[in-house]
Amino acid sequence: MDSWPISENRLRDMYADGRADATARRLARIWAVVFSLGLLPRRWVTLEVTGRRSGKPTRFPLGMARLDGRWYLVSMLGEQCNWVQNARAADGLVTIRHGRAMHSRLQEIPASERPPILKRYLRQVPGARPHFPVSHHAGVSQFETIASRYPVFLVTADRAPGKSSTSGPARRRHWWRWILAGVAAILIVVFGAVAAFIKLGPSAAPLVLPQSAAAAPAGPLDGSWQVTDGSQAGFRVQEQALGLSNYVGGQTQAVTGALVISGTTVSSARFRVNLATVRVGGKTQPQFATSLGTSDHPQATFTLTTPVTLSSAFASGRTMTTTAVGELAMNGVSEPVTVKLTARRDGPELQAAGSIPVQFARWDIRQPAGFGFIGSLASYGDAEFLLILHRQ
Repeated sequence: MDSWPISENRLRDMYADGRADATARRLARIWAVVFSLGLLPRRWVTLEVTGRRSGKPTRFPLGMARLDGRWYLVSMLGEQCNWVQNARAADGLVTIRHGRAMHSRLQEIPASERPPILKRYLRQVPGARPHFPVSHHAGVSQFETIASRYPVFLVTADRAPGKSSTSGPARRRHWWRWILAGVAAILIVVFGAVAAFIKLGPSAAPLVLPQSAAAAPAGPLDGSWQVTDGSQAGFRVQEQALGLSNYVGGQTQAVTGALVISGTTVSSARFRVNLATVRVGGKTQPQFATSLGTSDHPQATFTLTTPVTLSSAFASGRTMTTTAVGELAMNGVSEPVTVKLTARRDGPELQAAGSIPVQFARWDIRQPAGFGFIGSLASYGDAEFLLILHRQ
């Protein structure tokens, strides 16, 4: 659950204040269909209950806990969870769908009896763990302090007159329908997992100038400026799978170099990035190292070839947007490039951020094999940087 397909932090953000965001609602609709087919283990069900405001059926994909031969539903989001409030308003009358519809009644369990059920729930329903302050490895006693915050319901058959345990008369099974339903469920699961991986997977934020207001410029502009702590560089490449797209990015702080300013002109500049230290989602990526040949060429170097004129507004502290022309060397190949950048003074610092379009073929970068519509990476990307420089 640390990073694939959805990180624990992202799972918590998807249900901030006990309410599902747009992404969580979309995924819930998918899983409600899958769980209701009954093709997954018995504990994965779709709860159907009348909405307390709309009066219409509402559906929630849930995981049940089985303890001592009984099934329990637990609200991982606490008292404010929508299905909990609907079930209470409906006097516990619900329908549990798992291949067939089972009319049921939910009986709320007192807080004093919940601890062993909560522990069992976290062991059997891993997706709920980010929403609990207690580990599923903890002893039952540690659940006593939080039991009152997480409603628990025993699932029982509804024996009210006129109700049956199924949604209708028994029908002869048509196995071809089950096969089609199984194929559909598999496709839905695959598509949902890919969508979560593409849209919710970890990706570093683009490198831009700091959002805080800049302080008034301090000290002269002329002289040599050295890259210091806080500088970063990285890359951003578009990835696609099943018609969905997102950007994968990696970054490193292993950036060195300097520039020289004479009057109002950047007369020279040279910067290096240690590509072997780039991390994607906090981890090294062997494919990245292989494509860039970092074992033989670990450094990427940018060298300014045409002086850049600084505006008078920049000297006085305004943010400047401009382009710079230079040579980018990596993977043993040097090619001319144009850099789009923004820069500003912030107290004693110079700050510059920008990007360089990179066509992989120009630098003999080996593009990972793709599978067309199923999944692929673009043949181009952007090299990004944020430079923090101090005058020497």
